[in-house]
Amino acid sequence: MDPQSDSQSEEMRHSSSGALGCGHAHGGRAVRRRAWWSVAAIVAVTMLVWSIAGCGGDDDDEYAAAPAAEAPVAEAPAAASAPSVAEEPTFERDVASEMPMEEEMPMEEMAESSDVGFSGAPAAEVELAKPAAASAPPDGASAQEQYPPDTTFQDYGRVPAVDTSIDPVSTFSLDTDRTSYYLALSWARSGYAVLPDSVRAEEWVNAFAYDYDPPRDSRGFAVTSDIAEHPLDGDKHLARIAFQAPELRDDTPLNVTLVLDASGSMGEGNRVAIAREAAETIRRSLAPRDRIAVVHFTTDVIDRFTVEHREPEDAAVARSISQLAPHEATNVQAGLDLGVQLADRARRAWPDAYNYIILLSDGVANVDATNPFAILEAAGDSDRQNPLRLIAIGVGIHNYNDYLLEQLAQHGNGWYRYLDNPEQARATFSRENWLALSVPYADQTRAQVTWDPALVRSWRIVGYENRVTPDHTFEQNRQEFAEIYSGAATTVFYEIELREGARERRAVVKLGDVELRWVDPSSGASLSQRAQVAGRPAAAFGALDDALFRLGAIVALASDRYSSLSYQYERAAPGVYADLTDLQDELRVLEGSLGRLDAYRDFAFLLDVLTETAGEAAPPSGYSR
Repeated sequence: MDPQSDSQSEEMRHSSSGALGCGHAHGGRAVRRRAWWSVAAIVAVTMLVWSIAGCGGDDDDEYAAAPAAEAPVAEAPAAASAPSVAEEPTFERDVASEMPMEEEMPMEEMAESSDVGFSGAPAAEVELAKPAAASAPPDGASAQEQYPPDTTFQDYGRVPAVDTSIDPVSTFSLDTDRTSYYLALSWARSGYAVLPDSVRAEEWVNAFAYDYDPPRDSRGFAVTSDIAEHPLDGDKHLARIAFQAPELRDDTPLNVTLVLDASGSMGEGNRVAIAREAAETIRRSLAPRDRIAVVHFTTDVIDRFTVEHREPEDAAVARSISQLAPHEATNVQAGLDLGVQLADRARRAWPDAYNYIILLSDGVANVDATNPFAILEAAGDSDRQNPLRLIAIGVGIHNYNDYLLEQLAQHGNGWYRYLDNPEQARATFSRENWLALSVPYADQTRAQVTWDPALVRSWRIVGYENRVTPDHTFEQNRQEFAEIYSGAATTVFYEIELREGARERRAVVKLGDVELRWVDPSSGASLSQRAQVAGRPAAAFGALDDALFRLGAIVALASDRYSSLSYQYERAAPGVYADLTDLQDELRVLEGSLGRLDAYRDFAFLLDVLTETAGEAAPPSGYSR
């Protein structure tokens, strides 16, 4: 590594309090991005750095030192009745972001210093079939033995609470992935416990549709904010901020390159059937003027099945897809290298098309480069004006590498999905869904929330641990920031502690501001938009008319609390179990209004599984019931 790159990476890791401050996942937390470190080492380093920095959790008095002075609450004009606040957007041309992009760091350093994430998929995916009867784990098996074997995940920890006197600013890449949720649901249906490390709360939240109002025009997002009392902690509130992209009608042709995993591990279960169904559904969804290519890889590329870009109805394309079968080892690098070469040729031959590379795999790379950043560096794509967008589609339960697939998509300008069966493959890539997924509305999309220290004592983002980024990167256009497709919605929840003068206000109160920045995929122009973060602090959670707000909050808190089991001390497990039990009660209250939805029933089933697992992990109290 050259000294310049090293100093740039060091600057990102040790950004000032104007960036993430000690409360974010950088500095001490950034070292956990190296996948080859053990979880024990991750925890040790994180705790040591937090201890040195003096960062605490929600109740750490030292961490809340030097609070801003109390100030009278400034009220916005009162709204009618609902706690939601949707603003008329203010748009600006982002001149700063249109400056030449600075030279980017090597991929792996980028992962350590700026945790960012990307987007993807329509509300239709939420409507899943009813949970299948779960097969029972072996009698007497421990919780650890009940987890799916041979799976690879990254423990990103949890972002702690941040005192606004230290850092009032929260910066993150938008995200509409939802693979973590569907993986958990698939495991639970198969009789397995959910691995805490696999839970990314933002992906659970964004698996559900919340029926946000669309923007009034296509120039920007509809931004909605809500505030309510916290259902688990009387000293805190929940704030929800939602970003709804407009639906676009876009006739831009598509160049699609399918990169199909033909390794031996794909022979487990129905992986080949799922991948083949997804590939064939994509082919049938394309229009005559679109182009599609196919690559099969195992220990190396299988040349006889390679088809360069041609019309979707070409018999050679359908024949190649039908020949997908398991063979030897897994060389993801070889498959993506050729896929990028073919996609680049197509991009030059048809320069007015969007370009997608779709990797269908279980992610178990074991030949040549097996690190996602090394694979991306080898494949390479330097054209920022018309980028190649990498979509990672995962299949399989056992022997599955989530970390590789998630990072390939996150840093490959695309998004990540998980498919559990051929029927889900057909639904996800039906023509209607695929047309929405393949129309990018915004590239390099990120948000920055600035809380008012006079009203907000502390804040904590729920999830987004590997999407948060140093505040100074917000002004930079970076390819690893999220692609948001047409009609996509992104939801983020914050746990906030209000100051005494703000907590009981019944009128709408402005608690901060949010700014969005993104790049228009068609023109390359940098755009920005601002809105208020506001709501009624006195709104009781159980009295909210918006049942979908309450559902999203329960999903966010349940996934966040459960993910903490991967690194909390054992004595903290009873608190997690108690929180999940309380959230079960809150969810049952919603059955009358949401019980008809498959999404509600699926999550209720999954929450029962999480609660049971947390209960088994909790040490006995010694008291009678």
